[in-house]
Amino acid sequence: MLAGTLVARADTAWMTVQGAAQLAAIDTGRGEIVERIDVAEGPVGVAVGQRRVYITHPEIGRISVVDVERRAVTDTWDVGGEPFGIALADASQQVYVTDWAGNRLDVYDVDSGRRLARVGVGGAPAGVAITPDESAVLVANRESDSVSVVAATDNTVAAEIDVGEAPFAVLAGPNGRYAFAASVRSDDVHVIDLSASASARTIQTGIFPYGLATADNGRTLLVTEQRHGLLARFEVATGRRLGEITVGGQPDGVAVDRDGRHAIVANWFDDTVSLVDLDCACETAVIAVGAGPRGFGRFIRH
Repeated sequence: MLAGTLVARADTAWMTVQGAAQLAAIDTGRGEIVERIDVAEGPVGVAVGQRRVYITHPEIGRISVVDVERRAVTDTWDVGGEPFGIALADASQQVYVTDWAGNRLDVYDVDSGRRLARVGVGGAPAGVAITPDESAVLVANRESDSVSVVAATDNTVAAEIDVGEAPFAVLAGPNGRYAFAASVRSDDVHVIDLSASASARTIQTGIFPYGLATADNGRTLLVTEQRHGLLARFEVATGRRLGEITVGGQPDGVAVDRDGRHAIVANWFDDTVSLVDLDCACETAVIAVGAGPRGFGRFIRH
């Protein structure tokens, strides 16, 4: 770890570690791993609920269910295809999973793993996000250069929104007005007006924007820029670049803790996780987690 003061916090970051076939539980206040849980091979996507963590394994067509208290895998769902992105709706108790190979969004019951619906979306769907009111599910279609808006009430596609080239990550903003889609080939983030179901403006980023999070009650957008190992910050209203923080190699997923002052970044190629103080725009700790941390999805629950 780097020298530095870490503010005492109660958050746990549940980090998928793809190459090590593990889920690492990281205490973000102490800046250390408190548990390593062996899972099936190739974990990528993650969604954290009150009692469980759901993980996708695209290489073997499986979803693992980890009990938060027991810190162990308590169920596995063999769903087939290539389950990739994953998101959890608290109110409806449903899990939404993109199938990269099947060009679809699958909906599952959180307890039984029973598939409730299958929705056709665009090509190579990757990231998935749920709006704060849980009325819509957003899917980034990497090979269709679009975001699908799926109505949660009847699991139908309500809109297809053109964005940049090869959108990978998608994020619903905390106020429910905007969503964000990061496109890795056009090096930009499209700000989506959810009320109009249209791209409102474009934020130009560095090379290969991969992970997204918001801070300052949605006023600031955080973007991991893979090619140069940066966590960049942008003003949402104007798209102005506020600065960047050097993290590790090929940063992937990013999340912000409950106090909104600290970011956690998965450094895919460095096998580490960076803890970042957003007030000082500095990296305060680097944690070795094993081969290929991804953290693709909601890996911290507030």
